[in-house]
Amino acid sequence: MTGFARRPLAVFVCCMFAAVPALHAAPEADVLLLAAASLRQKPEAVPATGGETADDAWPLRLRNERRFNVMGGKKPPLAPGVGVPYPPQLAKDDVYPLFIIADHLEGRTEVVAEATGEVELRRAGSLIYGDKMVYWPLDDEVEATGSVRMLQEGQEVNTPHLRMQLSEQVGFAEQADFFIVRQVASKFYRPPLVVATASSSNAVTSGAPMMLNVPHSYGLPTVAPERRPSIASGTAARVEFEGENQTRLLDTTYSTCKPGATDWYMRASEVHLDYDRDVGDAKNAVFWFKDVPIFYTPAATFSLNHERKSGVLHPFFATSTRDGLDLTIPYYWNIAPNYDATFYPRYMSKRGFQLGAEAQYIDFNYRGTARVEYMPYDQMAERERYAYLLQHQQNLGRGFSATVNYNRVSDNFYWQDLSSRLLQTTQVQLPQQFVLGYTPVPWLQTNLQVQRFQTLQTDPSNPVAIPYFLEPQLNLIGFKPDLFGTDFTLLGQFSKFSSTTQVQGNRLVVYPQLSLPVVHPAFNFIPKIGVHATQYALTDQPTASDPTSISRVMPTFTLDSNLIFERDTNLLGNAFIQTLEPRLYYVNIPYRDQSNIPVFDTYQSDFNFAQIFAENRYSGFDRINDANQLTAALTTRLLDSGTGVEKLRAMIGQRYYLSESKVTLPGQSPQPQGYSNLISAFSGLVLPKTYADVAWEYNYRDSVNERFSMGMRYQPELGKVISAGYRYNRDSVTNLPSVDQIDIAGQWPLSANLYAVGRYNYSFLGSNQLLEGIAGFEYNAGCWALRAVVQRLEAIAGSPNTSLFLQLELTDFGSVGSNPISLLRRSIPGYGKTNELTTSSSLLTTQ
Repeated sequence: MTGFARRPLAVFVCCMFAAVPALHAAPEADVLLLAAASLRQKPEAVPATGGETADDAWPLRLRNERRFNVMGGKKPPLAPGVGVPYPPQLAKDDVYPLFIIADHLEGRTEVVAEATGEVELRRAGSLIYGDKMVYWPLDDEVEATGSVRMLQEGQEVNTPHLRMQLSEQVGFAEQADFFIVRQVASKFYRPPLVVATASSSNAVTSGAPMMLNVPHSYGLPTVAPERRPSIASGTAARVEFEGENQTRLLDTTYSTCKPGATDWYMRASEVHLDYDRDVGDAKNAVFWFKDVPIFYTPAATFSLNHERKSGVLHPFFATSTRDGLDLTIPYYWNIAPNYDATFYPRYMSKRGFQLGAEAQYIDFNYRGTARVEYMPYDQMAERERYAYLLQHQQNLGRGFSATVNYNRVSDNFYWQDLSSRLLQTTQVQLPQQFVLGYTPVPWLQTNLQVQRFQTLQTDPSNPVAIPYFLEPQLNLIGFKPDLFGTDFTLLGQFSKFSSTTQVQGNRLVVYPQLSLPVVHPAFNFIPKIGVHATQYALTDQPTASDPTSISRVMPTFTLDSNLIFERDTNLLGNAFIQTLEPRLYYVNIPYRDQSNIPVFDTYQSDFNFAQIFAENRYSGFDRINDANQLTAALTTRLLDSGTGVEKLRAMIGQRYYLSESKVTLPGQSPQPQGYSNLISAFSGLVLPKTYADVAWEYNYRDSVNERFSMGMRYQPELGKVISAGYRYNRDSVTNLPSVDQIDIAGQWPLSANLYAVGRYNYSFLGSNQLLEGIAGFEYNAGCWALRAVVQRLEAIAGSPNTSLFLQLELTDFGSVGSNPISLLRRSIPGYGKTNELTTSSSLLTTQ
C-alpha cells in the first residue's frame, strides 16, 4: 500500500481481525481502503447529482462528510450538560471498524499506516486527534504526536505525545492535561422516603420546624436528579493507561475544579485512579488552596464516586460555650458492601477525650445499627460518661421476626452536654425494647414485646413521669376480609404493667368486630359492630378496699358514610377537577363506670381530623369513652385535570354529642352534650411555588382558640427558600397557653456565589425565650464551598449553648472543619446543598 497519490484528503478504514483486501483506487476520488466485507458493499440508493452515477457519488459523499462533519474540527461538540463528549456506548466484545482521516496517508498493507496533517482516528468508544499518527493494525496500536487530543470513556487527554493499544486501553501520554467526567449519585437530593400518615395537616405538629415536609406533588422543587456529573481535572508529566478504568498519573496535579478555574488542587508524585472500585490513591500529596499549601500526607485514598471507602475521614471541629474546642478525627472502615464501621475519637478542651464507634450492617434477613460513646472522665461533670444504642431487625424464618431497640446514657444531662442536636436534647424517654413477631397466616399477626424506659430528668422544677414497663405484652391483630360477606377484625392484647411507685397489674383485652362495607366510586357506607371486653388483675392498690379484679364489657356500633361529588372548573386559566366530599360518622357506646381502673398507658388524643373519625377519643385501652355522637365533616379538593394530582385541600369538621360523655381521665370533666370545638384545615398552593398549611381549632363556647398554626413556604428553586410559621396551643386543663411561638427560616442567595442561611425560633411563653437561633453564610465556588454557621440553643435545661460550625468542603473530594449540613437540613425547610446544585449547570460552560 505504498505510493499513494498525494491528495488534499485521504481516508483509511480498517476492521480488527478482518483480512485487508487489495487496494483499488476509486476514479476521481480520494484514496479509500475498505476492510470489512460489510463495508465493501456500496450503500443502497445513493442519490446522484448532475451527471454523476451512484458509483461516482459515493466517494464524493465521503469527501463532503469530511468537509461538513462537525467532528472534523479539532474540538467536537460537547454533549448536552456534560463537559466531555461521550462516545457511543457499544458492546466491548463486538468488532467495529476504525477510521483514519488525514490530509496525507501512506503505509503498508496489514503492517502500518502513517497519517499527517489534521489527523483523526475514530473507533467506537475512542476519538483521537493529532498532527501525526502511526497505526499498526495487527497490534491495534497507535502513536500520535503534535497537538494530540484523545476522547475516551468520558475522559479527555491533551498531550504532545500519545501511544496506546486501543483494544486493551494500555499506553501512555506525556506532559498531559486531563479532564474526566463521571456520573455519581446525589446523596443529599436522594428521593425522600414516602411514609403514610393519618394526619390531615402538618401544621399541627410541634416538634420539628413548620413546613419541613411538603409533598413533591405540590410543585415545589424538593427533589433533584438522582445522579449528577462529577469532574476531575489536572496535569501530569506522564499518564499511564493500565487497562479499562485504570489510570496512573505521575508527577501530577489533581482537582475537581474545571480546567482554567483551579482554586484548589492536590499535587502528588503519583495518583492511581481505579474506576472499577471507584477509589483513588495518592502518594506524597500536598493540598493547595488558592495557591497556599494547607496539608501534606505521604499517602491518601479518596472516593471517585462519592460513595463510602475505608480510610481516615476529614476531621471536623467546632467551638461551643459548653465544650470549648471540639475536634473529631473519624476513621471509616468499609468492611463489606453490607457492613461498615466508623470510629471517632473526640477531644473537647473543657471536658477531655471521648471514644466512639458506630457500626451498620444489612443483609437479606437482618439489618441494624450499633453505636457506643465512652468518656472515661468528664472534667466538668467530674465523672465517667457513656451512651450506647442498639437497633436490630431480624427475619427468623417461618413467619418469625425479631426487633431490638435498646438505648441508654450514663446520666440525665448527657445529650445536653455532649450534643448540640435539638431533637436529641429534648429526648427524655429512651426506649429499651425487644419484640418477637409471628405471622402464621397472612391475615393474622402476633408479637410479644418487653419494654422499659430510661427517663431523663433534665429539669428539676418540671419532673417527667416515669411510664409503666411492659414485662411482657402480647398483641394479636387479625383481619379477614369477605368472611360470609363481611369483614372480620380481631384485636387482642395481654399486658403486664410493672412500676416501682404505682399500681401494678395485668390487663387482658379482646375486641372482635364485624363490618359490612358497601363501597362505590361515588359513595361509601360502612356499618360496624363489636364487643370490647377487658379484664384487670391488680396488685399494690393504695387501700385494701380497692378491687384487685375488674371486668368491663362494652358493645360498640359505628356507621361511617361519605359521598364524593366532582366537577370541572377553571382557575386563573388552569383546568381543575373540584371535589366536594361530605362525611358523616356515628358512634354509639354505652356507659360503664371506669373510675376505679388505673391508667397504665392511656392518654387523651389530640382533637384533629384523624381523631374525630375514631370511635374512642383515648389512646390505649384503660378508658373506652361512652358515646352517642355524630361527626360531620366537609372536604373540598382541587385536582389537576391532566394528572389528578392534588393542588389544594380545605376541610372543616365538628362533632355533636347527643348525650353527655361521662368517662374521663383523672382530673378531667365529663364531655357535656352539645357541639365540640370546630376544627378546620387548609393546605396547598396559594401562589406559584408558594405552599401554605393552616390548622385551627376554635372553642366557640368559651370564645377562645384552642389551637392555631399557620405556615407558608416559598421556594422558587432549589437553594432558594423562605418559610415562616406561627404555632399556638392552649392547655384545656390549666386554660393557659402551652405553645406560643414563631419560626422563621430560610436560605437565600445574596449574590451568584454567596448564600445566607438562618433560623429564628422564638417562644412568647413566660419571660419570652429564644428557643433556637441560627445564622450563617455559604460561599459556593463550584468545586469548593465555605460554610460558617453559628447556632444559639436555649431550649435545653441549664445554661444556653452557642456553637460555631466552620467547614471548607472540596466538592466530591472531602471537607475540613465542622459539618453544619445536618443542622441546616433539619432546621431550614427546603435547604439545598449549593455546591451540588450548580455542578451540572457549570459543566455547560466548560470548553
